[in-house]
Amino acid sequence: MLALKDATQDEADYAEAEAALRALSEQYPAYAEADVAEMKSYLAALEAAPGDVEATAAALFGVAHNVKGQGACFGYELMTDLGEDLCDLLRDRRTLEAAEIRTARALIEACETVLAERLIGDGGARGAALRAAAGHAS
Repeated sequence: MLALKDATQDEADYAEAEAALRALSEQYPAYAEADVAEMKSYLAALEAAPGDVEATAAALFGVAHNVKGQGACFGYELMTDLGEDLCDLLRDRRTLEAAEIRTARALIEACETVLAERLIGDGGARGAALRAAAGHAS
């Protein structure tokens, strides 16, 4: 009898966890929009002073790393991919060329679009187009 109670409790715990994750997934875009806004402010700083980027690139990397880590957890795998690409671009950078800053802008704008259009998963054809436009090889 004890095993039946444990199984029933496990099922109830699992259902409760799934419901909590669904609720968090619904809130994810709002949280991620704040991350995108923060990334855009760091990008503006990079564009304003392209010669001395180490601290700003590190700060932008930190936010991109959060985006990378959170996206897939909430059903936004494309956000994870874009965040990873941005991390790869910025990791341990002391300087950035104009083309690299443009790539960072494209990746951040793609993140913004993913959230605005609620592109869950890999975003399908629209996601592939965003990745290609941001310079990501699918």
